[in-house]
Amino acid sequence: MREPGQQQYQVRFGWGIAGARRVAADAHLLVWVDVLPEGPGVDHRTIGRQLPPGPAVVLGHLGNAAAVADRVTRLQAGLGDRCVVAVVAAGTHRAPAFDDVAEAAGESADVPDAPDPAVEDLLGAGAVVDALSAVGIDHCSPEAAAACAAFTGLRGAVRHLVTASETARELGPERARAALAVGPELVEVRAGEHSARG
Repeated sequence: MREPGQQQYQVRFGWGIAGARRVAADAHLLVWVDVLPEGPGVDHRTIGRQLPPGPAVVLGHLGNAAAVADRVTRLQAGLGDRCVVAVVAAGTHRAPAFDDVAEAAGESADVPDAPDPAVEDLLGAGAVVDALSAVGIDHCSPEAAAACAAFTGLRGAVRHLVTASETARELGPERARAALAVGPELVEVRAGEHSARG
C-alpha cells in the first residue's frame, strides 16, 4: 500500500496551516517560513498553537537557513535516525472580495484556510531545503525539490525579487529591508515531542 501525500519523504513542503497539517504528520521539526510577516509584532506563539501537534516548530527565513540545517543535523544525531522535516511557507492571507458583502449582511465571513502563495516565502523555503541538501539531508518530496530549485535558480536575484514582491509593495520598502536584514539566529516557537530525545 502506498503512503499518502509526501509521507515517504524526509523533507516535505506545504503552504499555510492546512499544508502544515498535511506534511507534518510524523515530522520531528516544522520550519515555518514567513519572510515578510504581515504585522510588525506577529505573535509566533499563536502560530505555534495553530500548527499540528507533535513536531518542534522553528522560524525559517532567508538569513537562517544554515542554522535550520544545523538544528536538523543535531536533532538527527540525537534521534539516532533520520529527522523528518516539514518546511511550510506561510503565504499571504487576503479576504475574498465577497467577505465585505457577507459582513454587511451581518454574516460571518468565511476566510479560506489556504493562503495565497507568496514569492518571498517560496524562496525562503527553498533556501531552507537547499541548506538541508548541503548537509546531506536531501530525500526531498517533489514539492520540496521544486521550492529548492526556485531558490537556487534565482539565487542571484533573491533580494530584488523579495523587495519587488506584491507583499513587499504592500508593507513598504523599510519593512521589506528590515525583514531581509534579520540575522542567522534560530527562533524556536514550540518544543516538540521529540525534543527530549533530540
